[in-house]
Amino acid sequence: MHRPATSPYTHVPTSEAHIVQFYTDDAYLVGSLSQFVCSALAAGEAVVVVATKDHRQRLKKSLHAAHIDLDRVIEEGRYTTMDAAETLEKFMAGPLPDAQKFDSIVGSILRKAQTVVPGQRVAVFGEMVALLTEKGNFDGAIRLEQLWNELSQRHFFYLRCAYPVRGFRGERKGEPYSRICAEHSRVIPAEY
Repeated sequence: MHRPATSPYTHVPTSEAHIVQFYTDDAYLVGSLSQFVCSALAAGEAVVVVATKDHRQRLKKSLHAAHIDLDRVIEEGRYTTMDAAETLEKFMAGPLPDAQKFDSIVGSILRKAQTVVPGQRVAVFGEMVALLTEKGNFDGAIRLEQLWNELSQRHFFYLRCAYPVRGFRGERKGEPYSRICAEHSRVIPAEY
């Protein structure tokens, strides 16, 4: 599969451990996500995708089209998918995520993935934060980004987050946008 050098989801150096991409088009996001997953699997890494049902289904089709043997990488434990809303629900305590529950749930998934690929980073894609911002819960999304950063101190992974830009339109949305960007090592603007 040909991957353009400018893709926001090609294999990244350790210094870019937490990247955020803003997007306007779901098809573009899924294409970028497919490149991210293909790149990580080709590098021998494990992949964890925490996404909406629609994005997981579209990603599955895209990976099949890219000739990824999903049955094999799932059996090897190198490809795990989770529903973003269901996972989020497990560790939220009111409007904010509970740090201990998050560490217990997400940390255990990362530990399991790391045992499959000793010495390799785990590639993670998550859009739980997008679900929070779509409900106007910017404080919850920012706290979740901070928890991911804290988790990265204990686990060897790199993370891609994605937010639809529609969640940041209107008055008073610039401040949470800036705070969210500040929690990342790299920001990829929407594809306009």
